[in-house]
Amino acid sequence: MLPCEVRVVSAAHPLSGRLVAARSFKRLNGVLLLVIELPDGSPGTIPAAATDVLGPVEADGPAVVLDAAGWRRLRELAVVLASRGEAAGRVARARA
Repeated sequence: MLPCEVRVVSAAHPLSGRLVAARSFKRLNGVLLLVIELPDGSPGTIPAAATDVLGPVEADGPAVVLDAAGWRRLRELAVVLASRGEAAGRVARARA
């Protein structure tokens, strides 16, 4: 099973979505950990449950992943929609 590459699947982890090289298992205070190679080449540990090493992880609910371009486009759309709302408010006040 090990060594192998695993994906960090915990959304709360700084390496979420990244592939890392897993070297071995260890247990600390009852928690199963993986010894991994961090992006800078140094060793580190991560809870095995935060990775896909034990098999596919079911999603807790819908998930949306946006890259930087997606976030910029979402912001542009929000600005357009906000300006429409402001314009509609001005029209409604003018009619009153």
